[in-house]
Amino acid sequence: MLAFCAMTLPRLAGLLPAEAVRGFFYDAAVLLVVCLLLVFEGLLLLAARPGRGDAEPASAAVGRMRAALFLFMLAEELSRSFLPLYARELYTPVPGLSETVMMGLPIGLFMALVAVFTPFAGHWADRFGSRRTLLLGTLPAVAGFMGTATAGSMAELLLWRGACALGYAVMFIGAQGFVARHTPADRRARGMAQFVAAVIVAGLCGAPLGGILADQFGYRATFAVSALLALAAAAAVTLLPADRTERVQRRPFRLGDATALLANPRFLALLLFSSVPTKLMLTGYLFYLVPVSLHAAGETPAGIGRLMMTYGLIIVLLGPWVSKVADRTGCHALFAGLGGLIGGAGTLAILQEQGVAGILIGIAALGVAHALNNATQLALVPEVCRADCARMGDSSVFAVYRLLERGGSVIGPLLAAALADRFGMQAALVALGALGMLCGTAFCVVFLLVPSASPAAGEAVR
Repeated sequence: MLAFCAMTLPRLAGLLPAEAVRGFFYDAAVLLVVCLLLVFEGLLLLAARPGRGDAEPASAAVGRMRAALFLFMLAEELSRSFLPLYARELYTPVPGLSETVMMGLPIGLFMALVAVFTPFAGHWADRFGSRRTLLLGTLPAVAGFMGTATAGSMAELLLWRGACALGYAVMFIGAQGFVARHTPADRRARGMAQFVAAVIVAGLCGAPLGGILADQFGYRATFAVSALLALAAAAAVTLLPADRTERVQRRPFRLGDATALLANPRFLALLLFSSVPTKLMLTGYLFYLVPVSLHAAGETPAGIGRLMMTYGLIIVLLGPWVSKVADRTGCHALFAGLGGLIGGAGTLAILQEQGVAGILIGIAALGVAHALNNATQLALVPEVCRADCARMGDSSVFAVYRLLERGGSVIGPLLAAALADRFGMQAALVALGALGMLCGTAFCVVFLLVPSASPAAGEAVR
């Protein structure tokens, strides 16, 4: 292959425009990385197969779950680089809603419905078991992707994206429950690491691969591929074993749980100045403004996917190191604060570097920021909510935290679209960067400059 390329590519470069040759090389490099990751996932699945007389099939069960989750998440990630552009093709004038706002509506609605469905998904997993719940998650997603591929109006697109949101929420919670039920306590962290790795690798492959498919075959055909991947995930789910442990009935979510946590000033500061802005920047900046801005700058969906791949690569390379150092030093608040500042400052690079270069710097900065604060935010929750965890239980505290955190995912694309519609795309990029900087600064003031109250004092206040 190398010899063939060495002989033919110079001739090809003489016949084709330089831009076409560069695009060919970029797509080939992306496909090589994606193929390597897919082979890696396949090898992990083969390695997880239990041998004869294997008395402990936990690793095999989690390995098959990882394959199903990877296929499902890959199906969702294929449209990451062009979903707002597809929504624009279906836009028809709606009184009071501009084209720019309507382009962000499918992302905002998807995130809102994921937040709404998540508590129900947890209840279903406890009641019906993880395997049935996972299968329940794949079926509406298959219908949602097929409906999205054939949608003829914005209303149909929103309806079918709602079905995908139901599948996403159920699949996400069901996979977590499956790991918890099929791994012993001393291997639980390694099992959850497989869950996280499946999501990250799918995100790394999805955007560039989906962009290439959209360039070659169109948006609708790419959604059809997503439906096939979700169907393959459903087939993989049917091969999973039944739950090994007794199903548990957790205390249902209560509104008073959220009220009690919001009365904790440091939890509220963590939520408002770090967790919600992180999700807001992810969906508003990366999922909405980046594809729309790069398309306006002349990039194709394949080019947009390649640039967005930078975000995932940085998290994969930097994230594990950050987690180890933060755990070793105990400086979770420091890393979370740095993440907010770096993410906001990096996205402001558009003021100095116009066009694609400035947006790429922002994508890379956001990758560094989220590598710094994704894991450290979770580590801070039990630190600032010790009394709440003792009273409500860790699971309930994290459930409330996750539910409130998703508010940033919902607000992000809608806020970005509204800013872009009112002030222009450049101003929207700058505004989100400034918001990230302000929130990062406020977080550092609260957590790094203002000492926390002693546990006794905190209990006295309560």
